[in-house]
Amino acid sequence: MENIQTKIIRGIIYSSSMNIRNVFITAIRAISRNKMRSSLTSIGIIIGVSSVIVMVGIGNSAKIAVRDKIYTYGANAISISKSKKSITNKDVENLKRQFPQIKYITPRIYKSSVQVKYKNRNMLSRIDGVNIDYFKIKEWNLQYGRYFSETEVFSISKIVVIGNSIRQELFGLKNPVGKILIIKHVPFKVVGSLVETGQSFSGRDFDNIIVMPYTTAGLKIVGKMNFNGIVLSTYTENMVNEIIGELRAYFRRMHSIPIGKRDDFRIRTSKEKLKMAEYISKTLSILLAGIASISLFVGGIGIMNIMLVSVSERTREIGIRMSIGAKKRDILIQFLIESFSLSSIGGIVGITLGLLIYYLIIYFVKWPFLFSLTSIIVSFSFSCAVGIFFGYYPALKASNLKPIDALRIE
Repeated sequence: MENIQTKIIRGIIYSSSMNIRNVFITAIRAISRNKMRSSLTSIGIIIGVSSVIVMVGIGNSAKIAVRDKIYTYGANAISISKSKKSITNKDVENLKRQFPQIKYITPRIYKSSVQVKYKNRNMLSRIDGVNIDYFKIKEWNLQYGRYFSETEVFSISKIVVIGNSIRQELFGLKNPVGKILIIKHVPFKVVGSLVETGQSFSGRDFDNIIVMPYTTAGLKIVGKMNFNGIVLSTYTENMVNEIIGELRAYFRRMHSIPIGKRDDFRIRTSKEKLKMAEYISKTLSILLAGIASISLFVGGIGIMNIMLVSVSERTREIGIRMSIGAKKRDILIQFLIESFSLSSIGGIVGITLGLLIYYLIIYFVKWPFLFSLTSIIVSFSFSCAVGIFFGYYPALKASNLKPIDALRIE
């Protein structure tokens, strides 16, 4: 008895699978009969999916590019700048002694626009007067020469390390080490040249910079030892958050700022800049992906339109199939499979096209390529869902046709 029941169940399952397979084959053949129309119908889905892939990819790549640009400031760096009261060498010594989280620290004397000359060439550049810890905080590498030493800082040596833009503008492709620059009528010897860093997204050139000992900058360029601020870095990223409150408390105490009054100094970190940049990048990515999704919606409407036309054209065919035993479910599944096939094929083509366009864009802008499996799965799933959603009404309309009425249609 059990064997008979098992055979019956297997027979039902086999017949059902055969039925679904036949319906699927019929649907594919119907699509194949109108290749041009099917291709044009899928264009909306292709454009929508490829747009989503491109926009999400560019958003993710931009996020990494922004992070790399911001980290040229120093991954664990903290900048403290004065507002009213001066920051002194005593502050540097106190911070180094009181806060074990600090790995590197340097005072900073800054001059934003200074005329720099070499022979008959000249340009405007900015000056950073610092100690040797500054290069470690920034993680700057040398292309030529060396950094200046601690001894040269204390001896007020007239030496500089230049950025790549200075080297290209004044020296071309030559090694600038040993050459003499004139800054504010004072000769400075070039001892090193930094590797190229690039530009910020606002267009600021990070490589248009001249780094010299802060003692030299103060006495030879600015005319007084007046620090614009302090730059420091911690041993780990976690220590950045730990030390911010302590640094604020220290300067409020040293500047005698009463409770309730605003700080007369400013503390900035790479993390703050990165957090803001990531928020902007994420918002833009969502916005761009949302705009691209509209194409999917438009493509879905196109599928619905074509499927309704297909139902009208094949009304007699539907009537014949129903009259020889096809059920409503078979007709419904057939048209749903047609709609699903159109959207899924469009999704696959759109993913391929989107990845290609995305790669070409980031290749020319020199951003990192990030393969996002999640965006691909979501885009494909969404394209399939669009096909089913917009194909359901035409499929339902086809399945609800009465065989007698359908056969009367010429």
